[in-house]
Amino acid sequence: MAEELTESKRADGGDSELDQEIGSATVVIFRSGLTDTRSVVRALRQHGIDFREVEMPMGSEQMRNRFQRLQQMTGWGSLPQIFVHGAFVGGPDELLQHPILNPGNQQQPEASQRKRRERGRWTGRMIGYAGLLPILTGLAVAVLAPQGAHDQAVVATLLYGAAILAFLGGVHWGTALLRERRPRAVMIFSVLPVLVAWLGAWVGISGIPGIGALALAAGFAGWFGYEGTTDPGTAFPGWYRRMRGQLTVVTCTAFLLLALFA
Repeated sequence: MAEELTESKRADGGDSELDQEIGSATVVIFRSGLTDTRSVVRALRQHGIDFREVEMPMGSEQMRNRFQRLQQMTGWGSLPQIFVHGAFVGGPDELLQHPILNPGNQQQPEASQRKRRERGRWTGRMIGYAGLLPILTGLAVAVLAPQGAHDQAVVATLLYGAAILAFLGGVHWGTALLRERRPRAVMIFSVLPVLVAWLGAWVGISGIPGIGALALAAGFAGWFGYEGTTDPGTAFPGWYRRMRGQLTVVTCTAFLLLALFA
């Protein structure tokens, strides 16, 4: 059973309090109420390893500040955050590969594990940044091409932007389905990007492309802002959040320019 860190326990607010939690069991899992930790809990129980789940709700500024201190301590941008023998190891994927669960991995060089994790990050980043190419290409054609190609480029870019915005909502919807306790609020709000994308595309192809582009720009900016206020139990890695910020700036700028030239 996860133990919730209550306001009374947070009264002194020092990092020594986190240190006590980190050393309270062989494996300590800092999680939110929405975090799905079933895979690691199952593995720990199968191996008979002493563990503890510490729940970190985000219901107040004081609670969020505590999570920020944990972030500063580990450099990890989301929950769950897992410690083994008092040392931070990462999230569920890292724990499932840790020697405490896989004694055969003890001989595997740490550099090799880091390289494998970095390959995964590199793949995610490349796919994410490559997603900008159709938007930037469509903007360039809309600005430079003659009228016929201009109109086609505007419509194609609006439709692609709508698809990407809907995809971002689908990421949260899919993540929510994987959780042990499916958060109703996340599932409801994750539909909003789809509706904004539909509205932007509809308005855009109905003869008001500038307004459609502005709607999509607002949708991208608004969704990124919403992601920053939601519970971090989605377990998205820190690099994903940073990449999302960069992509959002470029995408919003592109659609604002498209609105001007549409």
